[in-house]
Formats: sequence, structure tokens, C-alpha cells
Amino acid sequence: MFNFDGAVVAQKLSREKVFRDPVHGYIHIQDQIILDLINTREFQRLRRIKQLGGSVYTFHGAEHSRFGHSLGVYEITRLIVDKFERQYLSQMPGDGLWQASERLVALCAALLHDIGHGPFS
Repeated sequence: MFNFDGAVVAQKLSREKVFRDPVHGYIHIQDQIILDLINTREFQRLRRIKQLGGSVYTFHGAEHSRFGHSLGVYEITRLIVDKFERQYLSQMPGDGLWQASERLVALCAALLHDIGHGPFS
């Protein structure tokens, strides 16, 4: 969703979506746009692509997908963005500090960073 300035406006979910992750524990999705991106066919296809390519045939424990990896990168970015918003929030335009409007851009970029990868890439 966009406002009249073209900035992204966060629409919060009425009930957050939670993913259980073996590395990060629970990953909480609170923004509608993030959930909409996860639910696309293109993002769901990452479930079938191995993060480490052919390594799974040598190391049986190397079984995680690009889907799980992308959710993990999203979670790490969310933690960083939360810290930026607590400690480095901009007080005036152009001061070089974190702009709250950049939150969704950073989260979407983190979530989608592997979207173009093919199998064994």
C-alpha cells in the first residue's frame, strides 16, 4: 500500500503469522506485504531449492532450502531494523540516520534476496 507521496505504508496483520525455524526459533511476520510476498508462487518455489546445492549428497545434514534461508535473513534484518529504530532514528530529513519509512524496503529486500536463484546455484 502506498500513500500520496509514493512511500510504502505498512499494513499490519490482525493476527501475526509465525514460522518455526531451527536456527532462529520463532519468526514473527506482522506486515501484510511481507506475508503477501511469502505466499506468492515465486517465493514458495524456494522451498524446493537447496541452499547448498549438491552438498546434500555429501553432507546429509545440509538439507535446508532457500525458503528457510530467506526467512532467516528476513528475521536477522528485522532485528537490525528494530535496533536502528530504537537507537538511530532520524530526527530531521537529511541527518543521515535511519528513516522509519525504510523499514519495509529493508525487510522486503532481505526476504527476496534469493528469489532469482535456480536449482544448485
